[in-house]
Amino acid sequence: MSKNMQNQNVILKEMINSSWSGIGIININTKFLYINKAFSPLLGYSSAELLDFNFIDLVAQDNKQQFLDLIKENSQNRYVNNLQLSCNRKDGGIVFLDITISLMQDNKHIVIDASDITQTVSEYEIYDKYLIQTQLDKDGNINKASEAYCRLSGYLSEELVGMSFIHEQTKDKEQLWKNITSSKEYSGVIVNKTKKGTFFWVESVIKPQYNKYGDIIGYTAVMFDITNEMSLEEKKKDLLKAIVDRDEKLNIMKSTMRLVAHEWRQPLNVISLEVQNLILKYQFDENVVTQETIDHLTTVTNKIEELSKIIDNFQHTTELRESKAKTNISSILEKALMNSNALKENIIINNKHDLTFFTYKNALSKSISQILDNAQDAINNTNVENKSILINTYQEKNNIVFDIINSAGNIPEDILDNIFIPYFSTKDKNNGVGLSLYNCKMMIELHLKGIINVMNLDNNQIKFQIKVPRKDSE
Repeated sequence: MSKNMQNQNVILKEMINSSWSGIGIININTKFLYINKAFSPLLGYSSAELLDFNFIDLVAQDNKQQFLDLIKENSQNRYVNNLQLSCNRKDGGIVFLDITISLMQDNKHIVIDASDITQTVSEYEIYDKYLIQTQLDKDGNINKASEAYCRLSGYLSEELVGMSFIHEQTKDKEQLWKNITSSKEYSGVIVNKTKKGTFFWVESVIKPQYNKYGDIIGYTAVMFDITNEMSLEEKKKDLLKAIVDRDEKLNIMKSTMRLVAHEWRQPLNVISLEVQNLILKYQFDENVVTQETIDHLTTVTNKIEELSKIIDNFQHTTELRESKAKTNISSILEKALMNSNALKENIIINNKHDLTFFTYKNALSKSISQILDNAQDAINNTNVENKSILINTYQEKNNIVFDIINSAGNIPEDILDNIFIPYFSTKDKNNGVGLSLYNCKMMIELHLKGIINVMNLDNNQIKFQIKVPRKDSE
């Protein structure tokens, strides 16, 4: 070997020894043949000790096969190959190395370049463990999730891959996604579902990721868990709702007591007069006729029965004696028609989608039957040829809607607002006292948590509309 080549080898060896990276030469069996000065502190062994090792013996068990596969691929394609793996140090600790290997010209030896990335890996592990983060594809499906997100959602990382990140119940989901896909950063609250089926809320920042051409290739979402705060807010809403319901029920009870007193006054007056007549007859009339006594007592009995019916009616309005159950629209309508006095040949039902939901079946069907009775009475008092009652049913957002339309003619606007006021009636006094629609409104709004409205339509038609929440369970 010439002196010039010897000098070059010395310079090369000095450069290798001065490198911050651990550089070594191993054979196909991974036995160390040469190491520079930086390799020794990486693994904690002296240079002499390392030369007695096969590198594979120092690689952690989980990474051994990956490293052997890398050597095999490298010997076939001669490309420089890279791998991150963990190795066992002499002191029992773990060091994470970024390994680059390349096959030498003789096809028998491999140059290995190792850099310590333990600190970087540790920081990543901390981020992964405590930072709630996901990587999303262009469609908003999860590509990768941090350990913290997996812990929050209850899913394994591999189970989350391909799942939609934004749940259907997230407020303004469509607008949110439209903003993100137009290269706008999103910041706000997103709701999602855990593996157990419960919901969790996260304050989220979502940013687009771009390739070198400026195209969006995915999104990064970083989150902060606010489930506890949202749960407290929900509990607060429930508590306020309970207070409102309680106050509403108290107001209903007060109103009911006034109505009961009003309803009882006339029958009680009749009973009082009949009893006084009987007392006077027996005190001052020696020739009391038995039939007269029977007539007086019959009137009293009838009025007592009337009082009992009034109590039953108001008790049914203020206190339901049934539990919510799963039912469907056709079942509700069938029961309503059975209890209604409306002529069945006048009724047309348009129930295209027989939806199922949880509700108070008897209360809802009775409310509908009262509206049908009211519609039939209105039709009977008109001269229209087409005496029809049309029932349309459909879903609107989260509500089941019943539209009950009759052809009795429009209601004057100055009367329309008074339809549901107790004791307001457009009927003859002998035919009604104006409580059926009031009771109907109380039933729907107090117990069913729904809404009832009345409106005039074109062609001299009137529409009563009932909306009740559609719930799949209770």
